[in-house]
Formats: sequence, C-alpha cells, structure tokens
Amino acid sequence: MRAISFLANIVTRFLPVWIIVFAIVAYVRPTPFESLTNWTGFMLALILFLMGLTIPPSSFRYVMKQPKLVFFGVIFKWTVTVAISVGLGFWFLSESPDLLTGFILSGSVPSATAASLYTFIANGTVLLSVTMSVVDTFISPIITPLLLEMTVGHLIPIEYLPLIVKMLLIVALPIVIGLIVQLKLNRFVEIVRPSVRFFSSVTLILIVLSVVSGSQVLLKENIRTLPLLVIITTLQILIPMFLAYGVARLLKFHEQDARAILYEAGLCNTALAAILAIDNISFLAAVPAVINTVLNLSLGALIAMILAKRSFQQSEEFQQKVTD
Repeated sequence: MRAISFLANIVTRFLPVWIIVFAIVAYVRPTPFESLTNWTGFMLALILFLMGLTIPPSSFRYVMKQPKLVFFGVIFKWTVTVAISVGLGFWFLSESPDLLTGFILSGSVPSATAASLYTFIANGTVLLSVTMSVVDTFISPIITPLLLEMTVGHLIPIEYLPLIVKMLLIVALPIVIGLIVQLKLNRFVEIVRPSVRFFSSVTLILIVLSVVSGSQVLLKENIRTLPLLVIITTLQILIPMFLAYGVARLLKFHEQDARAILYEAGLCNTALAAILAIDNISFLAAVPAVINTVLNLSLGALIAMILAKRSFQQSEEFQQKVTD
C-alpha cells in the first residue's frame, strides 16, 4: 500500500515533467501508442467522471448564485483569448495560411476538458469551470466558424448538432454520472477519493501519448517551424491566463473563482481543434493544435501545482457561501 501511495505521489507531483517526457517518447516511438488515438474522447470523459465523484453537490448553489462569474469567464475567453490568438497568428504566421488558420482555430474552440481537472488540482471552483465549459460547448459551433471567416476568410463547415452532442457526452454527462454515483454510493466514493488525482493524472498522460503519436508524421514534416510555434503557442496560453486571473482579482472575485477563470481563458480544447483542422482545412493546419495540446497540458499542470500550494485568505468566506 505504501508503494502505491509513493507511486501516486511521484506521478501527481511531477505531472508537468511526465507530460513532456511522454510527449517526447510518443514522438520518437509513436507506433506502440497509435491505438490510443481511438480512445481520446473516452479518456477525456473518464477524467471528468472522476472529478464528478469529488464535487460537493452543494457547490451548485454557489455557481447558480454567481452568474456574473460564468458570464465574465466566457466573454473573456471569446474576446481577449481569441484576439490574442489572432494577433500572434498574423504577426508571426502570416506567410503560411494553413498554420495561421490552425493557430487561430486553437484559440477559438471550447475550453479544454483538462481545464476542469486543473481547476480541481489548483483548489479552484470546479463547478464554475464545468459550467463555463458547457456554455462554450453550446456557443462554439456558431462562433468558431464565424471567427475563422472573419479573421482568415475560411469558413469551416461544422455539423452543429453532432458537435454539441459530442461535447456534451464528453464534458457534461460524465460529470452528472459522477455526481449520481457520489450520491448513491457515498461509501464507495470515500474509498476511491484519495486515488482520483492519481488516476486523472495517468489518464492525462495517456491522452498526450495519443495526440502526439497520432500526429508524429505532421510534426516531423514541419520540424523547422516547431521552435517558433512553441514560443508563440506558449504566449497564446499564458497571456490570457494571467490577464484573466489578474482582472478577476481586480474585480474582487474569490480566489477559487479566479483560478477557474484562469483556466477557462488559457486552455482550449485543442484536441478538438486538431480534428477540425484535419477534417476541414489541412493536415498542416493541425500542427499548431497538436503543439498547443502538449503545452497547455504541461503548463496547466505546472500552474495547478503551484496554485495548490498557495493558501488564500477567503477560504472560510467561500465555504460559507457554498453551504448557504
């Protein structure tokens, strides 16, 4: 038992390192992991199910009483995050329309499902993160193609209803099932709760193996542009995160809420962006999304670990509002 606990601590504590290490492994030796590409959606859903097991049902009251938080997070994402993606894209990638379109697409899709996981690890308001993600799911089939048409002149034909259904199945349904299991099998949940972060972290690593191994050929063909893409993609992720967090704190939002909004603004569902790029634009357009996937998972994990170690003064007030 002690050995299992030690292993779990090693995996969760050094998650950013493991993500980078396994991304390199998948790039160098993709063949053993290519079968994972068919399970990416299931793995994303599994992470959210595990989180559903740990979310206090009383948190719903807090989120429902704070609609301005959802409004702020979603509006910030679809304005500031998108604007930063467009600006960086045109500044550095204007000579490559495919890369430019893929880069902008990576910042114009719903928030990443990992955003809720990292909000959880960072001791943020998970239900706020999930709520913002669900809102993103409903509005993105309309907003995403319009943004691309306005910015790069390419309208991506998206089947709206299937996309909404798919995102709801991956994001909302697993959370609901997790909450139901929590309510019905409380004793079982108490037993598995200590292992949730470990299994979620392992699943994230498997997702990295899946995405990188499935895109290895594309990455290899564009090896010369990778350093530039890594730099501007890092900026694409971090600038919106820190801006959103800073503005949220200036507006006197609770620390837990600001942490959820930080991930809403910075982490996009770039696995979805890669699929849309391949199906509707070109294989080359998927390269920025693949790079973003690796970076947002590793940077998101690193920031979550840093925030998890930081105490905040408003914890008691927040808990009082949640339980009211």
